[in-house]
Amino acid sequence: MEHQPVTLTPPLRRAGTLRVMVVDDQPMQRLVVHRALTRLGHQVCEAASGEEALARMEHEAVDLVVSDWIMQGMDGLALCRALRARPGARYVYFILMSSRDKREDMIEGLAAGADDFLRKPVDFDELAVRLHAGQRLLELQAGLEERNRELQAAYQQIQRDVDAAGAFQKSLLPQETFDDGRTRFAWLFLPSRFVSGDALNCFGFDAQRVAFYNFDVAGHGVASAMVAMIVTQMLSPQFSGGIVQAARSASAASPAAVVQSLNARLLEAGIGTSYLTCVFGLLDQRNGSLRLVRAGHTLPVVVLPDGRVHEVAEDGDLPVGLFDDVAYHDIELTLPPGARLCCYTDGVTECEDLQGEPYGLERLKTFLSRTAACPAQDTVREFEAEIRRWAGGDSAELRDDISMLLIEHVGAGAASTVVEVTRA
Repeated sequence: MEHQPVTLTPPLRRAGTLRVMVVDDQPMQRLVVHRALTRLGHQVCEAASGEEALARMEHEAVDLVVSDWIMQGMDGLALCRALRARPGARYVYFILMSSRDKREDMIEGLAAGADDFLRKPVDFDELAVRLHAGQRLLELQAGLEERNRELQAAYQQIQRDVDAAGAFQKSLLPQETFDDGRTRFAWLFLPSRFVSGDALNCFGFDAQRVAFYNFDVAGHGVASAMVAMIVTQMLSPQFSGGIVQAARSASAASPAAVVQSLNARLLEAGIGTSYLTCVFGLLDQRNGSLRLVRAGHTLPVVVLPDGRVHEVAEDGDLPVGLFDDVAYHDIELTLPPGARLCCYTDGVTECEDLQGEPYGLERLKTFLSRTAACPAQDTVREFEAEIRRWAGGDSAELRDDISMLLIEHVGAGAASTVVEVTRA
């Protein structure tokens, strides 16, 4: 007989009162036990067989069963097994009555799911003690179930909050596109969890220049994601009084000044021990002139249209948010027409395959070289498929957040063969 999941609301009763079902195919035995339980103050119902007991418990809430072992049809042992097999049903304490008292019988009964035994003929003092022990266990069980419900409700609330934070974080990703044909960009954002400590953006800084950044807050999970969202707001071009707006109004805006200001803001805010690595840059769309700061971040690479890849290997500066006396410096280079700058977080190069081997910078450079002729959006889509395959497939859990930003200087002519890099 197949039983559907059953969850019944416990009956209303006085404190210390149990709802007990007596199961026995002998009417006189049921009557004796019924009266004894009633004198002890419990609510009692009866069933003349295991089948009747099981059917009644599909729609009646029972705390405790006192059942004879030997009965016609479904015996006490089979009834106990059937009760324990019901999926989703509330726990029922089961006392097995029997004249059997051998060790093998007790083992068989416990294996079937019985909680206790009562020897026949029934001793009423012993019955009272057995019920008291069952009541203590049921009260403990009820307390645990209530605590589990509270924990489940708390978890669901946390999950809703995290989902909302994740949705908000995604809303901070690049929305702006450039339609003047001078610059293209594409990006990849793969949180290892619901929210990410990585962030990136690309936006118009002024009439001629494009600003971009890619940063990685130390740590994982909600704490680093909250810092990432705070920093994203600080760097938002729409944020009144923000770092970018202040830089726009400066006579000689530079990435170094922006990162210097970000470092000061983070230290002033006192966000625990959080710090971040980042690349922040400005690209002149007229001639491909590029200035950027690399603050403890992974090495950006330049990809030429013919597939050659160059690391921007200048020494970088310290991460942001650690010290208040750090000087940041611009790295200057020029992107030839058709060349791309690729910024990425260490979740890319440190992503491990199933054997624990990291993806590495050389594989990234090989991939970027192979896809140099592809549109930037296609390159990013192909790289997502590549890194997921490397990590073990679409269902594999990423150990770290992954983000990547491609900035392409479209230009009007063929690519140069030289990438000049200087440090300001």
